[in-house]
Amino acid sequence: MTVVRSELVKALTVRSGPALALVAVGAAVVLAAVFVASLPITQHVSVAGALPAEVVSAALVGIDVTAVVLTVLGALVGGAEHATGTVVPTYLLTPRRTRVVVAKAVVVGAIAVVVAAVAAVLCAAVGQGALLLAGSDPVPIDGTLLRSLAGNATGPVLYAVAGLAGAVLTRSTGGGVAGALGLLLVPAVVGWFPGLSLLAPLLPAAAVHGLSGVADPAGAEYLAAAPAALLLVGWLTGMVGTAAWRAEVRDA
Repeated sequence: MTVVRSELVKALTVRSGPALALVAVGAAVVLAAVFVASLPITQHVSVAGALPAEVVSAALVGIDVTAVVLTVLGALVGGAEHATGTVVPTYLLTPRRTRVVVAKAVVVGAIAVVVAAVAAVLCAAVGQGALLLAGSDPVPIDGTLLRSLAGNATGPVLYAVAGLAGAVLTRSTGGGVAGALGLLLVPAVVGWFPGLSLLAPLLPAAAVHGLSGVADPAGAEYLAAAPAALLLVGWLTGMVGTAAWRAEVRDA
């Protein structure tokens, strides 16, 4: 717990860290409003004419920008000490480097959970507000909506940890951002090549979509909730484990 507390203090004092957390939420809300307002263009239907669930789903796309911003935050937490050279005393104080990397991952994950949860709720609120303004009934607050919120919030958490792991692996904030954004774009690349569709259910996006309940059962990436949760845990464990192993076997 001492290592976690130490890493939490560092994370909270990372330059631009608090600002990035605010941007992650604010930008998500703005993007949610843009997506809802653009429904007549993208879906050829007004808010009043659309199904309530479709309006809220469109608003929740705003959380994608939260994933991008938190990726940067995670990479900053993982790469800042390498950039300043302060990683050397950190490893001297805690010789078991695995503990340091895991503590960083716990801190980044916890911050990302809070930020992503707030962003998801506010994005959904944008959709619900648009429905009310259009004179439509809002989406009931039930298990389906809560699953959608929770599932969508897992994406930013996963990519924030990916940014951290990438930064530790490359000893570079830029490397962490590039690696995590590359992981974010892999599903699109896989979609371009039919022969790679078998990889779709193994990618992080499949876990996020499976947990949120938006995956098409007939689609290549479809996963039920339980396998999606296992896949998410597998990716998180694999990324943090690889970063921790790399930190242990090389010089600071």
